[in-house]
Amino acid sequence: MIQEGQMNIFEAEYQAKEQEALKMVEQATAKLMTELRMEGVHPYVSAIGNFLLDFLKDNPSAAEKIMVEGKTIIGSMKEMRKEAEKVKKDNCAVLTSDQGFDIVLKYFGIKKTGAMQNKILSSDSPRDVSKPTKPKILSSGAAPRFEASLDEFL
Repeated sequence: MIQEGQMNIFEAEYQAKEQEALKMVEQATAKLMTELRMEGVHPYVSAIGNFLLDFLKDNPSAAEKIMVEGKTIIGSMKEMRKEAEKVKKDNCAVLTSDQGFDIVLKYFGIKKTGAMQNKILSSDSPRDVSKPTKPKILSSGAAPRFEASLDEFL
């Protein structure tokens, strides 16, 4: 019989796995933050890095895939470039943000589930392109963001 204050073997095992998962998320976050710091204020690296940090918060099980040796934000950008080259017309290649983020997830080996569909719309969804929209700012919550407009540099 288990006395008050004691844990059974299943609870101890569960807590150990939970701690291991939290550690993996912390390591994946640190890996992404290191790459973000190395690249400075590169807007595309920041956008993808912040997307991955937010994604990691909502999907901690993806930490293991982000931690894979050799998988980087820059590598995912190169993968997006390859995909854009496939749809290139007259020396112009464009991907939507949804398509780009889908490619990033695929690069890291992360499969989208039903819960992710709310975060990342499919590229087939209709869009109102008649009026410009404000870009979505992805925040990591892990470090203060650097934001500046082009006018501030001129």
